[in-house]
Amino acid sequence: MKHNKQKNVGVLFEVLNHAVLAEVAHNNIPKAQKLFSLLRENFVKSTEISKAYKVYSQFLYSEARNVYFASKFVENLKKEYNRNISHRKLDAELTALMESISALTDKKKLLKTSIPNYKTLASFHVKLHEHDQYITSRERLALDENLFDHLMENKEAKRVRDRRGQFDNNSTKSLEEVQTGKLSLILAIQKFDEAYKHLLTKEQKDYLVKYYTSSDSAEFKEWVGKKVDALLNEVSDKSMAIEDKDIKRKIELVVEKLNGIADQPSVTTGNLRDILLSVEMKDKLKLF
Repeated sequence: MKHNKQKNVGVLFEVLNHAVLAEVAHNNIPKAQKLFSLLRENFVKSTEISKAYKVYSQFLYSEARNVYFASKFVENLKKEYNRNISHRKLDAELTALMESISALTDKKKLLKTSIPNYKTLASFHVKLHEHDQYITSRERLALDENLFDHLMENKEAKRVRDRRGQFDNNSTKSLEEVQTGKLSLILAIQKFDEAYKHLLTKEQKDYLVKYYTSSDSAEFKEWVGKKVDALLNEVSDKSMAIEDKDIKRKIELVVEKLNGIADQPSVTTGNLRDILLSVEMKDKLKLF
């Protein structure tokens, strides 16, 4: 089965998100802003690409109880896609997007970006266009099995539920709102910079990038646990040289908060903010 990444709006959305975060992590804010503008212009505003992406995101973040309902859901999505999307207009927009990407960055390198849901998005894309190529019965069986397994054991849907709880405990958000929240992460980075009057350090940005790119909250929690342990050790070492009682008390409060985060089952955005501020404090302790 053939799959063209450049025509898969689901894959393009994910790799562009990763590209923006990667540029932010490397402190290349101007380039990150330009890539983010491509996301906003193509996937947020009313375009054929955004209409197509709504179909992909429905599949990516939905669940089904059994094979029957999974099969019916996929067929309904195919009908929705073919009924509402102008393929000629979509192709024209995708060609223009590829040209814009090439003008900003290495397109081949960007398309090689590893994303956790690639196989699922690729399978769905092939399913939407299965009449455009010859697919054997064995390949079709494997394709359907992959699609149905995704809907019945949807890790992406679980990830969305985890993120919902971490953002605001509001489970009534639509899938479109949750997906738009991915773009909001970039804006959050910029707002954090503005609030504290400086660009985030490489270490702080690493936390934000990892928060987004982790495949599930448990993976991120495990990673944060190791980082927090190292952070606690470093803060403790630095505090030995501090004699000022007020500063020592602030350090104790930070240590207490970090220990509390380590004991929680998951890492919320509030926890993440506290960690970023603790990293900043740790860096300032180097002045003593």
